This record gives sequence, C-alpha cells and structure tokens, in this order.
Amino acid sequence: MKKLDEKFVLQTYGRYPLELVRGSGCKVWDSEGKEYLDMLGGIACLPLGHAHPKLVKAIREQAEKLMHVSNLYYMENQARLAEMLSDLAPLKTKAFFSNSGAEANEAAIKFARKNTKRSEIIAMSNSFHGRTMGSLAITDKKKYQKPFEPLMPETEFVEYGSIESLKNAINGDTAAVFVEFVQGEGGIRFPKDGLGETIEYIKGIREACDDSGALMVMDEVQTGVGRSGKFFACEHAGIAPDIITTAKGIASGFPMGVTLVSEDIASSIEKGDHGSTFGGGPLACAAGIATVETILDGKLMENAAKVGKHLLGQSDFGKARGLGLMIGVDVGTEDKAKSILKEARSRGVLVNVTAQSIIRMLPPLILTKREADFAVGHLREAAK
Repeated sequence: MKKLDEKFVLQTYGRYPLELVRGSGCKVWDSEGKEYLDMLGGIACLPLGHAHPKLVKAIREQAEKLMHVSNLYYMENQARLAEMLSDLAPLKTKAFFSNSGAEANEAAIKFARKNTKRSEIIAMSNSFHGRTMGSLAITDKKKYQKPFEPLMPETEFVEYGSIESLKNAINGDTAAVFVEFVQGEGGIRFPKDGLGETIEYIKGIREACDDSGALMVMDEVQTGVGRSGKFFACEHAGIAPDIITTAKGIASGFPMGVTLVSEDIASSIEKGDHGSTFGGGPLACAAGIATVETILDGKLMENAAKVGKHLLGQSDFGKARGLGLMIGVDVGTEDKAKSILKEARSRGVLVNVTAQSIIRMLPPLILTKREADFAVGHLREAAK
C-alpha cells in the first residue's frame, strides 16, 4: 500500500505507518487486525464515532433515493439542516454550504467584503483558517505561506489575546476580524489563561467590531458541533458573531463546510455571488441532519463537557489544557512528542502532534470515562 500511495498519490501528507480499514464507536482496526482507541477522531471530524448506526442508516436511505442533484433545484435536506443550524446558533442565520473548513472561510471572506464594501481582513497570530489562497492569507504560518506568495493583499495579523493590539489595527477599512475561540492547529491554545479571561477577550473583539463597523467572524471549524461542551464555542462568551464558519464534525466525516451569516449580511448577497457544485447536496445534508439530531438526542455536548473535564484532569504527563473534548498536552519538545505518539500507537492509542510539542486529542463525543482512562494510562506510560 505504501509503495502504491507513493507512486500515484501526490505526497502532500506525512502519513503514519498505518492503514486503517474498519471502525466502530471510538475504536478502529488496521489492515493487520490490530485494535486502537481513536483519540483523534479524524481530527475532530467524528463526533458520533465510527459507523454510528443512525448515521449509516441516514446515508444508506438517502443514497438509495438521490445522491446528488445540482443546486439549481430545491433540496429538502439542505433547507432542514440550515434551519436546524440557525436554531442552534446564537443568532438567526442563513447558511451557505460547501465542502470543507477552508471553503467555509473563503466564503466568509467574500461575504464580509461584499457586505461592508471594505477589503482589509484582520486575523490572529498563530491562527489557522485553511490552505486555499484566501484562507492561507489569513493563516499565520510562514512555512505554509512562503512557497505561495504573493498572497491576498490587505491582510494583517494582531496578537492573539491582546485587545489593545486589535484596537490599534482595526479601522474604517477593516471588513472582518477572524478569530478562533481555541486555536486547534495552533496547539489547543487559548487567548488567555482562564476561561473567564478568554470570554472577556472574545467580548472585547465583539465591541471593537461594533465600534469600527467591521464584521466578527468566529472560525468554529474545529471547536464547533458540540466539541467544546456547547454546540458553538462562542456560546461560552454569550456573544453573537456576524459570521460563523464550521466544518469537520458537522456531517460526521462526510465532506461539508458551512458558512452561517446574519440576516443583514444575507440581504447583501445576490444570486451568483458564490457557489459550490457539491455544497449542501442531499447525501451530505442527510449525514448532517443525522449528526445534529444524534448530538442533541444523545446529550453528547453534556458528555463532551463531563468526560473532557475528566480527561483534562488525568492528563498529567505534560502541561494540559483544553475545553470539552478538545485537549492538548504540551510535553516540551518536538522529539518527545513524536516519541510519545509512536509509543502510544504501539500500545493501541491514536493521537497526533500539533504545534511541534503538543499531543492533541479530539476524540468522538461518545467517549466514556473508562476509554479516557485507558488512553491517558497508556499515554502516561508512553511519556515515561
């Protein structure tokens, strides 16, 4: 498999020496039959775990009826899912459906510029919003940006966590401010030390945007869909952004991105301003509806908060931080992090490394305390 992949697949990914072939709940099995506890969940893409029966049933039944039609036609699933997300968001919204988080952020850039008739975008230091040309321009990762410069102009980065830095940069030309409640790719990093201080910072961004006329965009690609213990992490702060972007877990691994915009922004968008061939197709939306219904009916947000708090408290093999089932443990060095990753994998626990030294855990929201203890026990031994 490795030779075939290297011969025919463009080598843009650093792969682990593992071929996964089957999954159930929080467990997966490789091509040799070995079992693993999946504490990565497809990088936050599997809130219901693997092969959840309600999700499988919804996809199968929809596939038997209609897999794809053009957005030239009305689709009941698309309208139903848009309504569900509007009801769950902290403001009444309209939805644009795409296929990924990067696409959701691309749409947000366009919608913000169209609505405000301004062009400047402000993002945060250490941010990650995607690798397409627009989202890459507001991703503060030089190693990703440099090979593709020049990027979209009129972008500026301010210090994540500093309201003063934002106030010094925001002005009458600023169309939007992009922010993550927790920086996922940045290392499960909060803008402030405590949740209370983080909430005040997020509220400060809302105020700065209101004062300047800029739009506030919450990137909830990784934090959304119940992972933080609330459906959208911005709910912790009790504020309503102008735009919310989400993806990853919204359809339990089926490709989907969503850009939710306020009704005021929606009124400025006209037919033909944006589009996506596959965005919001009947199959993807069937998966999205089943995902949202199962999260709500199964009280999985409450489980994420409870089990996440337990997991965070047990993760004593480094400096742990997190919110809900979004946990990062800083073990000090890149070499140590990679060694722990490899040893944990040999013990049957899958995690990954981000921001050089952070062991990242983004397990399904169905994770039990017993499974959390199993994972941490082996990670603790791996760290030794």
